[in-house]
Amino acid sequence: MEEKDSLAVYYGKNFWTAPQGAPAQAVPVDWQFTWAGHLCRIPALYVSDAGLTLDVLLFLDSGAVRTFCKKYAGVDGERLTPLEERMLEGERPIPEASFSPRLINGLPVEPCASSSFTWFPFVRRERPDAAVDAVRAAYASLCLPGDCYVCHRVHAPWPRGMQTAVKSLSLEVAAGPRWMPVGREFAVNEVSAAACAVPFAHPVTGAKHTLYVNELAFLHRGPTPRLPQLEEGWLPVIAYEIVPPLPAGEEPELMETGLPPIECTGPVGVALSDSGPGPHGTKPRAACGWLRGAQGGAVHMALAGIHAQRGSSLRYSFEV
Repeated sequence: MEEKDSLAVYYGKNFWTAPQGAPAQAVPVDWQFTWAGHLCRIPALYVSDAGLTLDVLLFLDSGAVRTFCKKYAGVDGERLTPLEERMLEGERPIPEASFSPRLINGLPVEPCASSSFTWFPFVRRERPDAAVDAVRAAYASLCLPGDCYVCHRVHAPWPRGMQTAVKSLSLEVAAGPRWMPVGREFAVNEVSAAACAVPFAHPVTGAKHTLYVNELAFLHRGPTPRLPQLEEGWLPVIAYEIVPPLPAGEEPELMETGLPPIECTGPVGVALSDSGPGPHGTKPRAACGWLRGAQGGAVHMALAGIHAQRGSSLRYSFEV
């Protein structure tokens, strides 16, 4: 790393937080490791009285990023349906990862905060970002001109009783849940909800499954003394089963989509009760959304995709 005074790093702050007090002291290390096929580099440790800060550069497959950007170059995001937007997000070639210091000098570390930004050199930015430019300039010697990467900034307080001299660090890297697209839309009618069956194929195994809707109900929501700003409307809730069940550790992502004024609330999948199997032999689940206006009618939904269980964590150890 090129040693510069231009990169001021503050403990507990993200890239854009206004600085307060003195910046942390930089200790260049340039540690490298490979995670899930991606090169990762830690240019420096930033040491302050309160704790330790480090930046992790996770380098992406630049060819895959270019292909993705070219595919969606002419897409107007404001005209995408909620489902189309979710499917596009699912194709982004950026792995979900968390970086957590676990041991400093062999002593356990409490949970820490983090933030990140993504850099694609061939994508035009809508506005300048001085904070990102400062990080890029400080780490320019580690990157080629066409490199795409995610920069994660991670903070960790010092273990109790420990001085601020770092001799060793153990870093845990964990994968976020894998999202597999399905994109199956359907409409549910309050009267004939129990007749709604949605067949689909598992996006990886190819196995045939069917989502059965057992019930559709509308719950009225409106302002309350504690939440006077809450907008009045209806909360549509469906009870459903998937037969045969998805593999262990996988959860469906159901969302409202298609027609305004329906708003997508994101994935919701919670057990309705522990009373036993539903009409189709599996444990009923629930999914809900937010509908403005009158109660009743059809609710347009989609099985957007499937979330697979979080991958196993890997731990990397470094010596200063």
